[in-house]
Amino acid sequence: MFNHLLQLDAAQRERGVIAASGGNHGLALAYAAWRLGIPATVYLPTRASADRERRIAAWGARIFRYGDAWDDAHQRAVEHAANDGLYYVHPFDDMRTLEGQGTLGLELLADAPNIDLALIAVGGGGLIGGMAAALKQARPGIRIIGVEPVGAPTMTVSLNAGRLVELPAVHSIADTLSPRALSQRTLDLALRYVDEVALVTDEQMVEAMRWLWTECNQLVEPAGAAVIAALQSGAVDVARYEAPVAVICGGNADATCVFDGYSTP
Repeated sequence: MFNHLLQLDAAQRERGVIAASGGNHGLALAYAAWRLGIPATVYLPTRASADRERRIAAWGARIFRYGDAWDDAHQRAVEHAANDGLYYVHPFDDMRTLEGQGTLGLELLADAPNIDLALIAVGGGGLIGGMAAALKQARPGIRIIGVEPVGAPTMTVSLNAGRLVELPAVHSIADTLSPRALSQRTLDLALRYVDEVALVTDEQMVEAMRWLWTECNQLVEPAGAAVIAALQSGAVDVARYEAPVAVICGGNADATCVFDGYSTP
């Protein structure tokens, strides 16, 4: 996010930035904007948790809720940006955002130079697109496997079709992995750098959340646990790899969710 905001001109910074997010992108925007003294506005879908709203608001961002899915919030945020002259920061369809996400791939290689498999959750395709491009260009032999919900197979459907396909609806507890459509930019990156995509159920993600909390003391949201769910369910078999890495992303969860349970669609 800093990679993106630091490239804005003075006028853009003064007017402010705006984004639509399921949680993680909005939190990153709010924090980076606060650090840089830039006014920030974040649109969340109505189903985003109150905990996510509190985390984003804590960094001074204005928050609006609109629509059931990210795509709805995105459309309204774009309209708001045009009306008020704000700079819209897209979570995945912007090269500056993707380049920033690509630095995570470089950091991963610095920490684990022998990695031969990376499991990365898929929402709009920005994180996996940026990371996969960096990882594959640095080490072409690395295998990249995406993980997305059974109820929101946006990347899977588009990859199978070889073109962008907008789903009529999405139904998953992992709302940050549930846009109805990717962008052409992220689909092109996936077609070039992603080897396959595995699917996991909501129940498998919730079980992975509980395991991460009880066994690893890591509190994550369903999207963050998706890669662990893929391992535990057998959707991805890592037995033949010597140095596999599962990228756990997204900590927007309340502890009570892990013990009291999520209500799945």
